[in-house]
Amino acid sequence: MSLSVDELAEQIAWKPLDEESGETPELFCSTEEQVLALEAFLNTKLPQDYRWFLRSVGMRLIEDRRIEVRVNGISLEFLDWFRDAVDVLTFTMMASDVDDDGDARIPPNLVVMESSISRDLLLLDVSERNYGKIWYMNGFQGEKDWSGHDYEGLVFLANSFTELLGKIVRCGDEIELDAYDSE
Repeated sequence: MSLSVDELAEQIAWKPLDEESGETPELFCSTEEQVLALEAFLNTKLPQDYRWFLRSVGMRLIEDRRIEVRVNGISLEFLDWFRDAVDVLTFTMMASDVDDDGDARIPPNLVVMESSISRDLLLLDVSERNYGKIWYMNGFQGEKDWSGHDYEGLVFLANSFTELLGKIVRCGDEIELDAYDSE
């Protein structure tokens, strides 16, 4: 039986709220207007599981050792938190900006869900072909012309945000995926 995104989110150890300083769950959650602004920039709707997460959990630090799971050879320990819709929009706008040479940091139709201090990226695909899939991009890749790209340089992590959370929660099962076959 597969768990839903909300059931999986409940099983992850998040940094506790500092209620004495006034932190509330709502402080970390994205508003509907913020999510709509992100969708307007993308010119498409976000997958429902990730949309729910932005609105219901939002920007939270992860304090769960299971984040060290390796998926397709990539350790997710770079993923120390998830961003809110404002940060996701800002990072996506910056990374997808095409310079005068036609180069950008990320391919089109990808959303920057997280950017680590070493510039590793967790990306959500909103293309028609791979809608909802989650990818990893190494921070050492520079800007390049992504026209006609076929996901070169990206590592497939999950078919959906829910599946990614499931892999974190089930970390004790020694998850290691086979390489993604783009065919």
